[in-house]
Amino acid sequence: MSDTDKATAFDEAYYIAKASEGCQKAFQQLYLQHHRRVYGICFRLCSNHDQAQEITQNCFVRLWDKLSTFKGESLFSTWLHQLCVRQAINDLKAQQRFWQRFIPIDSHHDATAQCSMPEIECHQLDKLIAQLPQRTRIVFVLCAIEGYQHEEVGQLLNIAVGTSKAQFHRAKQMLQEMLK
Repeated sequence: MSDTDKATAFDEAYYIAKASEGCQKAFQQLYLQHHRRVYGICFRLCSNHDQAQEITQNCFVRLWDKLSTFKGESLFSTWLHQLCVRQAINDLKAQQRFWQRFIPIDSHHDATAQCSMPEIECHQLDKLIAQLPQRTRIVFVLCAIEGYQHEEVGQLLNIAVGTSKAQFHRAKQMLQEMLK
């Protein structure tokens, strides 16, 4: 019986150990277990399906490179979450720097399109969140959905805590306006 066959139920520690030794089948099991959550994080941060898929792929490439550094001091899902948020933010910053070379700074679109639905469902709220400006959306998602504190958001985005709070407040105001 092979090592992979020995794990009948999903034994995350087993797959982490085997994948960190280079076992691609074990890594595939980690991917299958976590890819939906990683994609969800990426989609909420970038609000674009294709971009979220690309960032998700980058997250798992990064995971493959960094898996041997996981020491088990926290839950694997917590560690992976932090890795993915950082990767997504780095990818978004890199893409923004790329496009800034071609697009004048003052030509951004108005993200405050009106939404006149009296009752809102989760998928509709996701669509409204996607309309927020990028920095505002990232701060809102990290604070309101992912549970980060403003100090953590400030460190991740390299912004002041006050800026994080202001962006969060702006996001809430914009969403309230969209819901009217």
